[in-house]
Amino acid sequence: MSVSLESLLNLPGVSVLRTEVHEHEIAFYVQLTARGTHCQRCGQWTTEFYRAGETLRLRHLPIFERPVYLYLQTRRYRCRQCDNQPTTTQHGDWYDVAAHCTRAFAKSLLRALVNSTLADVAQKEQVAYDVLRGLLERHVSAQVDWRQFETLETVGLDEIALLKGHDDFVTIVSTRNRQGEIDLLAVLEGREKATVKAFLETIPVALRATVKEVCTDLYEGFINAAQEVLPAARIVADRFHVARLYRAALDALRKTEMRELKAVLSGDEYGGLRGVLWALRRNQADLTNAEAELLELLFECSPDLQRGYQLREQLTRIFETKQTKEAAQRALRHWMAQVRQSGLSCFDKFLATLERWLDEITNYFINRTNSGWVEGFNNKIKVLKRRCYGLTNPGSLFRRLWLDLNGLDAFAL
Repeated sequence: MSVSLESLLNLPGVSVLRTEVHEHEIAFYVQLTARGTHCQRCGQWTTEFYRAGETLRLRHLPIFERPVYLYLQTRRYRCRQCDNQPTTTQHGDWYDVAAHCTRAFAKSLLRALVNSTLADVAQKEQVAYDVLRGLLERHVSAQVDWRQFETLETVGLDEIALLKGHDDFVTIVSTRNRQGEIDLLAVLEGREKATVKAFLETIPVALRATVKEVCTDLYEGFINAAQEVLPAARIVADRFHVARLYRAALDALRKTEMRELKAVLSGDEYGGLRGVLWALRRNQADLTNAEAELLELLFECSPDLQRGYQLREQLTRIFETKQTKEAAQRALRHWMAQVRQSGLSCFDKFLATLERWLDEITNYFINRTNSGWVEGFNNKIKVLKRRCYGLTNPGSLFRRLWLDLNGLDAFAL
């Protein structure tokens, strides 16, 4: 069965005039099959040939490891509908003029960036570094094209520190639809309310109306920004951020109690408590027999830790129980009363947080929404920081996360 050159190139609306095989390239001289173009001024279809345009030299996918170039003779057409009868050059949607290549070749370059660098790919593919960077920036824009979204449903807001111990944050903004599909919307520099609010205001008004929930941590700047720009959306305090707070309270009590036990127990007795850190951090249902015995020994030495552990487990069960928002609020208020009766002070700060944000925290029980997918982005950024030392530019972070989310390696740059 014979194969036409057009089918070999696999380019729509292209006919091959002739081919030439040279030592360093295979050349295809091609033209567009359409006889006409849309006027650049009025947009109407015009078919009056004016003259031949420039010849474009476009890189295409290689054949037998030999570079392939297409020489496209463009044509200009005159529009009789417009004043002064302007002319327009005919173009195809299968090539990228700025990169001097076909979109198929551009896609192959993006794939080649997986586990590689711009400089390496530029050298291997014999493409100019600036051309490759421009290609990446055009195909992976750091700006949101809101036209691709019909609804946003749930928006997630979270921040991550780029440098530990420094006030150097980026804010991750993402969305998840009913089907569970996730889109990264932005990586913003800093976490100030004004920055987040300004980004949310770029969402078209009609699209804002589709946001039903905003899932965030308890940072007041995020919550206030969302309330001001998306007043109809329900603010949901992320369950895992809440859990981090009350689990940290028990961890603080552990440190205090272990210091006191070290002062009163013998070396052998204190050594018998080795490993309590990880046993205490595990949920009761996940304990091994050895860990359960270790905690039993610890609780004999520290009744306060036992009460704190039991209160933490009780609170976790409240969040794991499917119940209405109203039932959850009653359960949480009962838990708060038990904490106050226990005499423990380690939960005091968390109790104040619970009182302040009870409505947002219990909004979780309506649809059990959380921003776990945003945490996934945060973990990717942590890996990026380890493998790309000094990476702090939000635009670069956005592109790396976008590549990862769309099936390309996040370390493509």
